[in-house]
Amino acid sequence: MQVRAETLEPDALLTALKAGHFYSSTGPDLYDVRIERDLAVVRCSPATKILLSGGAPGAEVAQGTDLTECSLPLAYFRGTHCRITIEDATGGRAWTNPIHLPPVDNSLR
Repeated sequence: MQVRAETLEPDALLTALKAGHFYSSTGPDLYDVRIERDLAVVRCSPATKILLSGGAPGAEVAQGTDLTECSLPLAYFRGTHCRITIEDATGGRAWTNPIHLPPVDNSLR
């Protein structure tokens, strides 16, 4: 497990864990995962696959040899949840906790 905390002090680690600022990994690193409008934006160590899957049928996948960033559309997952999984060339994986997404608010359009 990797934790994003201000320091390695117990209180900072506990605060980060309670806020969900951690991910699981068997090797690869997730440097940043952000939701920007209708996209999941991912930065990671070199990967062969970046997968967006979740609580709705369907998935979004970016594949290559040394992917280090990508943006994937969130349309399938509005009103439910999704998760980012990356896989590297050796088969190692890293994955986020579920990311809960609100439904699209059509009244704002």
